[in-house]
Amino acid sequence: MVLSLDCSTTAIGWSVFEEDNLIDYGRIIPTIDKLEWRDRVHNLLPQLEELIKYYNPTKIYQEQVPMGGQGGNLVLSQLFYVQGAFRVLEDKYVNDIEYIEVGTWRKNLDINSGDQHRDPKKLKAINKADELFDLGLINGVQYTKNGKPKFNGMDDMADSLCIYASTREKYKVVKKSFGRR
Repeated sequence: MVLSLDCSTTAIGWSVFEEDNLIDYGRIIPTIDKLEWRDRVHNLLPQLEELIKYYNPTKIYQEQVPMGGQGGNLVLSQLFYVQGAFRVLEDKYVNDIEYIEVGTWRKNLDINSGDQHRDPKKLKAINKADELFDLGLINGVQYTKNGKPKFNGMDDMADSLCIYASTREKYKVVKKSFGRR
């Protein structure tokens, strides 16, 4: 059993696989509204622990915290806090935890667009997860009057699915190149 996680201070997208078969997927959110970000993380921990106990994975794939990007130092420090807190919990149950760089999983699935905005990347991940696992996550995305997508957690689940898929040869997109390198 393999557990794939997309973690943040607001939610955890998760998916469980057994020998490349999708068993289950979902999203963990805080059980209490309007918590400060550290308290949200601590509220997520027992739910993550129950998920790990229930599925008893032998391996976890988790998105690596990027060393730069949108949001600046505060967002990075929050994500490192999340990763550290979850790592302590995961180490209690699982010996094999592998962190996957966001650029790596997107490149492996050919969804690493040159676009610097997050929304197109999220939509590509949702569409890729739907394509690979026939889920219909895109149907959960709503749009505001000005056309901006409201993801409703579909992006969290899609990212966990894509993180896993990016580690499997059968899902990786190999681009052919011609001529000299």
